Amino acid sequence: MRSVLVLFTLLATVVAGLGLPAPVAAAKPAAKVAIIVGPVGEELTPVYISLAETAADAAEDRGATVSRAYSPDADAKSVLKAVRGANIVIYFGHGVGSPNPYSDTPSPLTTNGWGLNGPNAKGDHSDSYADGTLTYYGEAWIAEHAKPAPGWVMIYSNACYAPGAGEGQHQKASRKVAVERVSAYSRAPLADLDASAYFATDFYEGAAHLVGALLDGPNRPYRDIFMSEPRFEGDRLFIRPHASVDGAETWLHRSRYFEGKLDYWYAFAGDPDASLTGRPRSATAAAPEPAEPAIAVVDGSVTGMASSYPESRGWEGKATVALPVEIGGGIPDGRPSYVLVCADRCVSLPVVDSCPCYVGTADQRVANLSHEAWRQVSDMPLEEGLIEVEITLSPVAVRPSGPPDS
Repeated sequence: MRSVLVLFTLLATVVAGLGLPAPVAAAKPAAKVAIIVGPVGEELTPVYISLAETAADAAEDRGATVSRAYSPDADAKSVLKAVRGANIVIYFGHGVGSPNPYSDTPSPLTTNGWGLNGPNAKGDHSDSYADGTLTYYGEAWIAEHAKPAPGWVMIYSNACYAPGAGEGQHQKASRKVAVERVSAYSRAPLADLDASAYFATDFYEGAAHLVGALLDGPNRPYRDIFMSEPRFEGDRLFIRPHASVDGAETWLHRSRYFEGKLDYWYAFAGDPDASLTGRPRSATAAAPEPAEPAIAVVDGSVTGMASSYPESRGWEGKATVALPVEIGGGIPDGRPSYVLVCADRCVSLPVVDSCPCYVGTADQRVANLSHEAWRQVSDMPLEEGLIEVEITLSPVAVRPSGPPDS
C-alpha cells in the first residue's frame, strides 16, 4: 500500500510539471437502494407501488441509485438481481412471521421473508398463496441467496408480523409475542447477511421517511433515525435484548394508528449506536439509552404489563387490582375507585391497593391483578407471570359486587 501511495504522489508531481491536470481520486459511489413490491391483490398492489415510488423518489433525490422489482415482475431472479450490492433494501408486501396462528413450528423456508411472484405466477397482481401463484421465500432462502452490500439496512414496510403486529383478523399480539416476531424477522439480515440494522414500519410513507433519513445522515446513529419518525412517541417505546443476535437490541413501538387501533406498528433491531457508515466516533458520548419511561396516560388509558397477587385483605377471593400510585393506586379515602381492565376480555375492577410495579425500570408494570381478576380478564394461566393489559382510568358505570364501603 505504501509503494502505491508513493507512486501516485510521484505521478501527480510529474504531471503537474508538464502542465497537465493531476489525477483525481475516484468519486465515492452512490448508495444503492433496492425496492421490492410483492403481489398483494389487484387493488392493494398499486397502492404499495405508489408508496414504493415515494420511497424511490426520496432515495433518488439524495443521489442514490434505485433498483426496482415490482409485481408482477417481483420473481425470485429479479429480486435477487435488484438486491445484489444494495446498501438499503425495502420490501413492501405480504409477510408471514413467527410465532403465528398457523403453525407451532414455523418453517424457515417460508417465514420471516418475502412474498413474491412465484414460478406459477399469473402475470398480474392477483397472485396469492391460496392458489399457489405467490411463493413465500423465507429467512433460510434469503440467507442463502441474497447478496446485499456489507453493513446494509433492511426495511420492511406494511408487511404483517415484521413490526410485531399480526394480521388484522387475528388477536392483537402481546408484548412477548411482538418481541419474538421482530427478533425472528430480523434474525437472517443481522446474523446471516451482515446487516447493520433492521427497521419495520406500518406508518404511511414510513419507508420513504426512513430511507431519506438514512441517506441524509449516513453517520447518524440508528437510535436517532428511529426516533426521527414523525409519529414516534417516546413513552410508547419498549426495548429488549435481541433474542438471537449478540449485542443487538429489539425496539418495539406500540401506539394507536390504523383505525385508532393500539398495536405494534413500528420496530427496530440491531445496534442503536451503529450507523449506515459504521459506529460513529461520538458513540461513546451519545445520548444515554432510553430508559423505560414513566407510565403515560394516553386518552384516559394506559397500556403495559400486569402481574398477579393472591388477594387483598377484606376482598378475599374477589377480583381486584392494585395500581402504581402514579396513576391512582391505593384507597386514600377508604372508598375504592373503579377502572376498566382489558386483556382477552374487559372487566370493571375496584382499585383496592397500590403497587411499586417497578415504575421507571425495564420491568415496569401498570397493574397487579388479584388471581381472580387475572382469571376474569385473561385466558392465560397464572404461571405466565405477566400479561399485557389496557386500563381505562376514567370512572366506569358498571361496578362489580364486593365488600361494602367502609
